[in-house]
Amino acid sequence: MGKQGQQQRAALANALGAAGSKPVAPPTLKEEPKPPPVAPKRKPAPAPEQAEPKTRKELEEEQRRTLEERDRQRKEFFDAEAARKLQENLPADKGVTYVEDRDSRKPVAVEDLSEYWVSDLGFLPFMPSDNVGATEVPGGVDPLERLDFLRMLSDQLRQVLRMRFNVFWSQVLHDGQFRRCLDSYLRFCLRRHDVGLGQGEQQDDEDTMGDEEEQKLSREISRRVLAVMIRLSRPQETTHDFISEDKYAEFIYEKRIFDIPKLIDLCAVYGDANRDTVTKLVHSVMSCQPRYREDFEGLVRHMHGGLRQCCAPLQDGGVGGDSSELSVEECLTFLPDILSCFVAMFCFFPEDLVGRLVEARLDGSAGGASKGAGGAALPLADVMVSLHEAVWALKSSMGDDPDLEPPWSGLGTVISLLSRLLSCVLGFHMAPRRGAAAFQAGPPASSS
Repeated sequence: MGKQGQQQRAALANALGAAGSKPVAPPTLKEEPKPPPVAPKRKPAPAPEQAEPKTRKELEEEQRRTLEERDRQRKEFFDAEAARKLQENLPADKGVTYVEDRDSRKPVAVEDLSEYWVSDLGFLPFMPSDNVGATEVPGGVDPLERLDFLRMLSDQLRQVLRMRFNVFWSQVLHDGQFRRCLDSYLRFCLRRHDVGLGQGEQQDDEDTMGDEEEQKLSREISRRVLAVMIRLSRPQETTHDFISEDKYAEFIYEKRIFDIPKLIDLCAVYGDANRDTVTKLVHSVMSCQPRYREDFEGLVRHMHGGLRQCCAPLQDGGVGGDSSELSVEECLTFLPDILSCFVAMFCFFPEDLVGRLVEARLDGSAGGASKGAGGAALPLADVMVSLHEAVWALKSSMGDDPDLEPPWSGLGTVISLLSRLLSCVLGFHMAPRRGAAAFQAGPPASSS
């Protein structure tokens, strides 16, 4: 062993002796930093399976089911609203109906009487030249244009009559053209005495065949106008279709659906052939709107004034004079209409109004035409007698000339209407509740 080895061994022995028998711990070595754990690699998720594209038939079926579900929900909603409305049973002037909005397709509430329900039917007024079988047809009337108008009017009335209650009344309230058409028809259509004047006229066979459709359309229009007016006279059609009484009275008066002249026209046009229907119509309207009774007074005074204007020329025997602005010819043209109006009121108006008509007296402002002894005003019955005598004397002076031109040829019609009106006046006085003693009241007759 060399010298160097010995020294190392001695140093080791000394170290062991100093530490005793305890072993010497080896020097601590600095640990090297561990690398971060590596996440295990995930297996890639399997790619989703590609769904097969739907066929056109499947797409259409899916769309169909969606639409069916939407329609089902829509139907359930509207059925529920209809049931609720039926249970509430509100008048048409207070009720609402749910409809589908045209743009949003959502349900919206619409008042039952509103412009929403109105159809643009394009009504035109009825003119005298539109009458079929008129005794005097104005020149320049195109028969084809009149036929087209009659077809259109008949179809328009048919559409109106088929409307539901609230739609019908919405059309009437918000369609001024429709109301004007009804007014003009009642004003200008032929009365019974107008038709009677032309009964003796002859027509060529060719003209008669050409007029068959016009005659048929004219009858259809007449029936449908009456049906419309009957429907307008009833504020209630069923237990669920009605208008409250106050609103109905307001509608028919403010919108002039009815007035006294129109009621008289209805009686003059339809009364003779539909007595019960027209009587019920007039009485129903009068009972619903008391203001018509107030208007009746003013109209009677106006009619008396017109009748008074006809008295003097006729009592002059056709000579004429300065006491009246009317000629005899004008009086004879005017009398059939005014006399038919008086007859209509006597036959169809409520009895208390007829009583006012009978008790009314002419004030004598037309000279001797309406004055009795001492210048006293005459009651209506005496005026009718005076007129009847004057017209009959005028007819007797003309003889039975068959070539008389209108209005002279209508003297017989005037006498017939005067006779009927006089019988109405006398019949009212002689009613059981009055008795013959009724004639003893008031001033004496002009002949006494």
